[in-house]
Amino acid sequence: MQTPDPVVPAADVPDVPVIVLLASALLGPAPWEPVERELRSRGYDVIIAPPSDEADPVTPTDAALSYATAVPADRRVILVPHSNAGNFVATLIDIRVVACVVFVDAVIPVESGIQPLAPPTLLDRVEPLVDDDGLLPVWTDWFDEEDIARLFPDPATRFHIEAQQPQLPLKFLRGALRIDPGWDTTPAGYLAFGSTYADDVARARSRGWPVIELDGRHLHMLVDPVGVTDAILELVSRTAPEP
Repeated sequence: MQTPDPVVPAADVPDVPVIVLLASALLGPAPWEPVERELRSRGYDVIIAPPSDEADPVTPTDAALSYATAVPADRRVILVPHSNAGNFVATLIDIRVVACVVFVDAVIPVESGIQPLAPPTLLDRVEPLVDDDGLLPVWTDWFDEEDIARLFPDPATRFHIEAQQPQLPLKFLRGALRIDPGWDTTPAGYLAFGSTYADDVARARSRGWPVIELDGRHLHMLVDPVGVTDAILELVSRTAPEP
């Protein structure tokens, strides 16, 4: 994998940020595609990181490099991580010019220290599913079919999402990142879909971040991309200058 471009000094980058939709390493970029289209239709400059042709990560370092390579080094960026991608926000803040962050049903990293890629409860769930090569099944096979089916608006959307899911090794989820202090001085907000990330919502509120809660499930951007886009832009307007 190529080394990410060095960061350009903040004084030398354009004032108008690009919105970077950070896809979960467990799901791939497809869940963000409806919101990407909606943002583009409103005139915003937006990318999904990492792109669909990026190699599947084996370690957290692999994933961090994938995100860093895909996030522009010569532009201010608004980071919008979903789910597991929240783990990598602090690393990106260290090496890119980040105007603000909108966490979307996502993990909020620790203030500093060691950030595990998965909580013990999730590891307990998936460890029995590992095959002889140490690989996990794709994410939608980790949970009960009834629960997974509710995430998708229709079978065609589900097929598209599942076709992009990587099959990751268990050691990826057992890995961790080292977080340097200071990342959370960057303006941030939180968009929650239901109660899946209730602890992270509570942390966001305790930090004084603006929070919006939508009545939905973990992939609500597939069900209501217009409403999710509206909420993201509302949080951006409340945390940083207009993009």
